[in-house]
Amino acid sequence: MAQAKDRTTKEKIFAASIDLFAKSGFKDVSMREIAAHVGIKASSLYKHYESKEAILDHIFSTFKEKMNQTAFPPEGLGDTMTSMTPEDFLNKSFDKFKTAMWDPEVVKIAKIITVEQQRNPSVRDFFIRELIEKPNQTLRHAFDRMAESNLIDPADTGVLAEEYVAYVVSLYFEQNFLRERLDLDEIDKKMKQHNDFYARYILVRKGAPRK
Repeated sequence: MAQAKDRTTKEKIFAASIDLFAKSGFKDVSMREIAAHVGIKASSLYKHYESKEAILDHIFSTFKEKMNQTAFPPEGLGDTMTSMTPEDFLNKSFDKFKTAMWDPEVVKIAKIITVEQQRNPSVRDFFIRELIEKPNQTLRHAFDRMAESNLIDPADTGVLAEEYVAYVVSLYFEQNFLRERLDLDEIDKKMKQHNDFYARYILVRKGAPRK
């Protein structure tokens, strides 16, 4: 409670907007409703955000920042690849993803994106770029470095990345939106099983012993 009291008015507006957009949809929430939820006059809200679209832009920027935290920095990635096994890399990558993306506020933002991308082309483009294209590119780059370091056999790293990212996105939406409750222990278990399978049977060098 003390933390909530310490938040600025703009932070309260931001948090209330996420709650309301996730619950009712962006289109069906008014600026007046957001102001009432925060306990301020509608005119005061406009001192912080000029429109609902400005709030939505801020929400998406926050999600993008969180997504950027899930990847190893491209600088020095080659050294990172040689300091751990492919399975270790996948596990550490998922730990970074879990820490950023299973934050309760980020889960609500993901729900907003999922709903709004069905009726807003710009949101759909954001969804494709941030949740599919960028993760694919980042992981493809990592698999390229693994192949260059002889950690895995040469392969179509684009396909390797797409297959891996598809499972992570599927698990994310299954656990957040299709299950009655979030079970982080189950998520950890499934991802470790998936990473073990991927490292053993897909990211494998010919003739290398399997664990």
